[in-house]
Amino acid sequence: MLRICTEQEYEKYAGFVYELALDQTKSGYPTYCDGIKTKEMFMERARKAFLSDTECILLFEYEGVVEGWIHYYYFPEDNYLSTESFNINFHTEQALQEFLELVQEKFKGYELFLGYPKQNKKAIDFLLAHGFECIEEDYNNSVFLSEYEPIRISDKVVSITKDNYQYFRALHSNLEGDMYWDSDRIYSDIDNWIIFAKIKDNEADGCVYFMTADDGWFEIFGIDFKDNVFDPVLFRELLGKALNAAKELGGKYMTFFCDEEGEETVIDLGFECVGGYVCYKKILM
Repeated sequence: MLRICTEQEYEKYAGFVYELALDQTKSGYPTYCDGIKTKEMFMERARKAFLSDTECILLFEYEGVVEGWIHYYYFPEDNYLSTESFNINFHTEQALQEFLELVQEKFKGYELFLGYPKQNKKAIDFLLAHGFECIEEDYNNSVFLSEYEPIRISDKVVSITKDNYQYFRALHSNLEGDMYWDSDRIYSDIDNWIIFAKIKDNEADGCVYFMTADDGWFEIFGIDFKDNVFDPVLFRELLGKALNAAKELGGKYMTFFCDEEGEETVIDLGFECVGGYVCYKKILM
């Protein structure tokens, strides 16, 4: 059974649910196994649900025993629905079934996005059996910037601002697909982004883009290539430029979700792999 979690129940069960967040077979994304996120971060983020009109924590109870919770949030203006935590001890399939029934009724027309570690086989098998589309499959990597040694980068890799945004837009708009952070959204929020592109013959061959971080934690949202053709040399250069910049800004950590073809370079530059990640999407009808 799913039911709305009260603040008193939050205090009672938050520690238990956090322990589930450390087990990649029982949890959803974001994972707390990366050596960066802490219990305090988990507690603080969950507590914010009680202050928001667009978030809710649902306790999952099975045969009278609380097995975890689902913390979901939504953006009405975008018909976007996802989860901040989906941590269930045993009966994951039952929790997913009840959650899907609830959101199909409450959020008709929304796009539901659910991300899990590859180790959470119960969740993945359920989603595949219930009409979800896998839209992303990556490796989750993190690096401690204090241990990173900057590499030499070509001066053809330039910073992207509103003044030269056309380089980034021309490249990213052809590749953004289902991404929430498309060219328009990034442009309207560009003060919170750091973007680099390698310019050749007056166009971008590739670009890397990541958000600024007040807490010293940066996350690369993507590396794009012209014609969507992976270039290992350019990949290393763009990734190195992002790492150099984050370290210069006093950053502590950087996270990057990378597909298999770039993973060897990612590890070579000092990242450690946290684990596999998959994201599924379903339009609620």
